[in-house]
Amino acid sequence: MLDLIDRPVWLTSFWGFSPDTWGCVGFSDKWRRDKFLPDAQKGALVAIYVTKGKGPDNQRGKVIGILETTGETGHIQGFLTGDAWAEKEADPKSRGKWEYAVRVSRAWIIDEAEWQDVDDIFGETYGSNSAELIGANGVRLSDAEADRPSDLTVHEVPVYGQTEKLDSAVRPFSDALKPSRAVIPAKEPYFVGEVDGPKFLYILRLEGGVANWLGETIDDEDDQMIIKVGFSKSPYKRRDQIQSAYPAGQFRWEVMLPELIPDAAPYPNAATAIKGEDAMKARLFKGGARVLGGEFYLAEEWLVRKCWIAGKMAAEEAASSV
Repeated sequence: MLDLIDRPVWLTSFWGFSPDTWGCVGFSDKWRRDKFLPDAQKGALVAIYVTKGKGPDNQRGKVIGILETTGETGHIQGFLTGDAWAEKEADPKSRGKWEYAVRVSRAWIIDEAEWQDVDDIFGETYGSNSAELIGANGVRLSDAEADRPSDLTVHEVPVYGQTEKLDSAVRPFSDALKPSRAVIPAKEPYFVGEVDGPKFLYILRLEGGVANWLGETIDDEDDQMIIKVGFSKSPYKRRDQIQSAYPAGQFRWEVMLPELIPDAAPYPNAATAIKGEDAMKARLFKGGARVLGGEFYLAEEWLVRKCWIAGKMAAEEAASSV
């Protein structure tokens, strides 16, 4: 069941499924994108079927993939490879279209043996809307149909612009759609990340102005914050590592939680801390935080503190069973 995270699921059509070169969902009009954007900010999932009139012959009319969206918007050229942009603009049928884009953060392709006709898997939605409307606007699936991808076998595929490590496992979509992409660190010292061992949970807060950073007007800006959730052997070192990737300026990351960092990390290993990180992300999704990609969110302070409590409780419970 997709109730691991309560989020909206939409249906739209593409001419194919190549998120490695096409890292967004595009709309031809701003008002169409604006209609979708509130759900995208919740990490909406978009089931993709290939149009019946254009695309690889064996994929036409089939639901073949699923995308996870973010609240990041922009011109479509910024979310495509150079070759994909050139190909789009060279085709008179696509030139100048879908320019109002929403970035995609993750993508999964469905096992070919389980590709189904859109008429069958989403018959209610597809039958009550025109193919043109679905392709132009996207359509939100009913609760009953939104749950149908749960048992489909999928594996994650790259998204253009993505920097996160992929989960290469082949598994049911309900298992693939976890709140955390965290990977247990290797115990060998040559691993590019930190080695396993005692961990802290942390929440970093970006200081410097939410609206300025996002480039848009934010309602109740004083109550909103941009955060990053995660775990590390040292929250301060993790903060400094992230900050080092930013040019000097007004924006800086600060450790928001824990407010007081003890000498010893409270959780014995990464596997335990991951339980806490998962719980924090799940609470943020449930509370309606806006997904900014990866482990970054826009949320109100009350929700951030609620997610912190949920994360600590989950990690402490996991630690007690070690």
